[in-house]
Amino acid sequence: MRYLLVIAFLVSLFAYGQKAEMTIDTNRIRIGEQTVLRILFEYPNPNEDALIGWPQFDETITDKIEIIDKTVDYESVIDSISKTYLREQQITISVFEPGVFKIPAVDIEFNETVVQSNELEILVETVPVDTSKGIVDIKPIYEVEYSFSEMTLDFFKTYWYVFAGAGVLVALFLLFRLLKKYRKTKPEPEAPKIPAHIIALAELNELLMREQWKNEDKKEYYSRMTDTVRKYLEERFNIFALEKTTREILLELKNADISSDDKAFLKKILSQADMVKFAKFTPADEDGFVSLKLSIEFVEKTKKMEVESTNEPVVNE
Repeated sequence: MRYLLVIAFLVSLFAYGQKAEMTIDTNRIRIGEQTVLRILFEYPNPNEDALIGWPQFDETITDKIEIIDKTVDYESVIDSISKTYLREQQITISVFEPGVFKIPAVDIEFNETVVQSNELEILVETVPVDTSKGIVDIKPIYEVEYSFSEMTLDFFKTYWYVFAGAGVLVALFLLFRLLKKYRKTKPEPEAPKIPAHIIALAELNELLMREQWKNEDKKEYYSRMTDTVRKYLEERFNIFALEKTTREILLELKNADISSDDKAFLKKILSQADMVKFAKFTPADEDGFVSLKLSIEFVEKTKKMEVESTNEPVVNE
């Protein structure tokens, strides 16, 4: 039977090229105990341009199965020749009532298709009670000293809205007096907005000048570098890059005026930073330097320049 399962797995992998699977360390626990659920996705990526849509969880798997902790989904190479990769996420779960509970299948987006995993079940057992022992009395009530400072703090916590309302009224009164005093003052003209590429290049060149890629704190370095690139993307291409995942950013830029090489540069920069920030991956100093140079090159190639004579924006390809 085991050989048949292995053969079926190899056939499915050969036929479809990708496979999603869920496993669990143990499917039998007591109430409140924890176990680790693993989500595995094996897929080919010969051109290194695959887009993965990973399932997202908040605090629960179902209304009965709670998430205690979870890792980010990280990627590893299974076969470097065929460029087959394995993406995995580990989720620590627990259940706080007895019974048999189903862990539903998850959907993983792979480019334009959806791959569904298997379902699992978990058995939760109660803790046995020793009825041979007698009933123990409830502990007596202890008096606790209630100091004046604690009474004052509780009073402010109870009637905070009164003080907040008084503060708002005072602030409105002062604002009214200030506006009345300076209502005839001519407002100063707004300073011209600094182009996004100038701000980004200044920040990236500072990292280059200070050789920040040599620091031991790789997470801080990659966070600062990629945050600069994400802010540049927001200003340059009108997308909320700081609030999106790497995959979502690339989808937003699918129809943007960016060459395929530059998109590949961007994916490499952001993906490596994700591995450092979330999967505790520690790259070499040379990798940090290459990512910084690619970031500077990406901004230089995609920046928007203004022509003063015609006032028409020109994109530097």
